[in-house]
Amino acid sequence: MERPSAIDRIGRMLGGIGRREMGMLGALIVICLGLWASNSDFVGQSNVANTVRQISMLGIFSIGSAFVIITGGIDLSVGSLVGLTGVIIARVSSPAQGGAHYPIWVGILVALAVVTTIGLIQGLLITMLDLQSFIVTLGGMLLIRGVSQTIVHGGTLGFGDSPFQDFANNGLFVINGEPLISYPTLVFLIAIIVGGYLLHFTVFGRYIYAIGGNRDAAAYSGIPVKKVETLTYVISAFLAGVAGVCYASYIGQMSHYVGIAYELYAIAACVLGGCSLRGGEGTVIGVVIGSSLMRVIDNGIDMFQLHIGNILWKLDTNWKLIVIGGVILIAVILDQIVHLVQAARRTRAAGAVTTNPEPTEETLGTASPP
Repeated sequence: MERPSAIDRIGRMLGGIGRREMGMLGALIVICLGLWASNSDFVGQSNVANTVRQISMLGIFSIGSAFVIITGGIDLSVGSLVGLTGVIIARVSSPAQGGAHYPIWVGILVALAVVTTIGLIQGLLITMLDLQSFIVTLGGMLLIRGVSQTIVHGGTLGFGDSPFQDFANNGLFVINGEPLISYPTLVFLIAIIVGGYLLHFTVFGRYIYAIGGNRDAAAYSGIPVKKVETLTYVISAFLAGVAGVCYASYIGQMSHYVGIAYELYAIAACVLGGCSLRGGEGTVIGVVIGSSLMRVIDNGIDMFQLHIGNILWKLDTNWKLIVIGGVILIAVILDQIVHLVQAARRTRAAGAVTTNPEPTEETLGTASPP
């Protein structure tokens, strides 16, 4: 049996991540060092605090998307669910005009209940009616966006002077007015711990990987495939709602535009972090790395600068979508290359076994004496 390499051993100690995740972690470190060298403000307390906050909010619903992707499915509705969560909270609890003036905890509970129920309905449609997850969640994305637009009548709903707006900007260990650990980051850490435990240390997690690896084989082995798949969409929707609470506090004004394209960021974070779009592969730590990479690149386009003589050159911020789109495309290509390499290795291994079969009692009995 081949002994694990040093990289594999380090990956296992960090939560089971493999070579690909370690490679992305190395890329993240190199990018951060490059941005620091180009602009010292990149490691300034304010920029670090805001970047970590953005990573946390993206990472929360990306972990939920990972549960779905590992089963071989896709959830395109998470961005709309993030927006709907904030819109419902504003409608139920905003003290400003247009709000129902209920306590903020009532709005949060109502919003989380609604988006979790939507996740359950989508999961049941996919599993019970054997519909394609892409089509169901694409329809859900548009329908939910329309509901949000109807609630705000195409405008915005603010939270007035509600202390709820302080949630995203406050936290633990405040230094110079900036918390070292913001409340969204604290929520993210809880999501990492709970999500990592469910995915990597429970029977439920093993079922998820088995379904993503071979759905038919999982069903024949007695795994409740439909139940497990439905639960992954519930988890995805719930974590999208949790992220929506954080975004609502951070933005302060909700409209139906909030959350547009967030599902693409989540998918990109998962793929960059080692989740395969074919299912059966991925780790929570990998998703954390992927989320960090996405937000550092986003922030880096604003922060990067280069001194050429007396000229200060900066990246054009209009390139953001070009760069991020390119990163997503590269991630998908890498995913395909990894699978082609793995398939070639398995083919070579199977060929080696066929050409050099293990000796059997029959062949040993008929062998010529020495």
